[in-house]
Amino acid sequence: MDGLHLKTLSIFQRLCGSSALQNVLLTTTQWSNIDHLVGLQREEDLQNWDCWGLISQGASLERFTGTRESGLELIYKLMKREPKRLHIQDQIVEEGMALVETDAGKFINDELISLQNKYEKNLETLERERRNAETEKEDEIEKTLAQVQAKAREKLEKATAERELLASLSEAEIGKRAEAGKKREEEKEKIERAVIAVAAKDVSPTGHILGAFTTKGRLIHDINNMGEFEKDPFYIKINCQSSTFFLGLLAKSLAECYDQGVDTDNYIVYNNASYRPKSGGPITRGTQKFYIFTK
Repeated sequence: MDGLHLKTLSIFQRLCGSSALQNVLLTTTQWSNIDHLVGLQREEDLQNWDCWGLISQGASLERFTGTRESGLELIYKLMKREPKRLHIQDQIVEEGMALVETDAGKFINDELISLQNKYEKNLETLERERRNAETEKEDEIEKTLAQVQAKAREKLEKATAERELLASLSEAEIGKRAEAGKKREEEKEKIERAVIAVAAKDVSPTGHILGAFTTKGRLIHDINNMGEFEKDPFYIKINCQSSTFFLGLLAKSLAECYDQGVDTDNYIVYNNASYRPKSGGPITRGTQKFYIFTK
């Protein structure tokens, strides 16, 4: 295996991490094209060589004989194993790293820097040789060196472009993460500001004697938005801590009760938060009156 293949496997290792490598199968092929004993020897050499460092970290060496049955057998082996998260997933999602900060990203970035340095030195050397050829009026050599120089410059530009792409992907990723964080904060703030609206017609005066009653409420994020009050209601329970308010209601008409408001001792528990009635009585939205409970 040459350097390029080994580098690819190094990136693969860093993507997976030691935990996920337990779910990696390294499969050997072409068993029908060689003597079986030769195949066994090569398989043993691979197992002992392990220059990849994959087997020692949990990957297993398996045979693929080229048949459907052999392929399914390998798939079934993987299906029985517990799924593992990739190391790069943990680094990006759990640790909040940008792509270029991950183990795999750092490795690729370092490789690209090494290539850039290599190509830049090659270009410097070729430029000196081309100038020497110009001085000695060796047209053919100068032409050949110019062609080689152009190819070297092309490789340098490619390595530079790949580094810039890696950097731009990381910047975009950081930007997305910041935007997602901003949206989460806005959503959190929106939830914190939310109130529960209960239609006055759904308030039960007898609830003050019973201690609680079930009714319908709406989660409102903007009490000035009429559309919010047209949302589908959900069932909630209003807990009544005092019966004194109900006794005061007995001398009033039902309409007066609605305008008076609900007892300030009443409360609603929703999503582990306590909501109590806002002072000032009900508000009118459309043709209905609503009591507002705030967190």
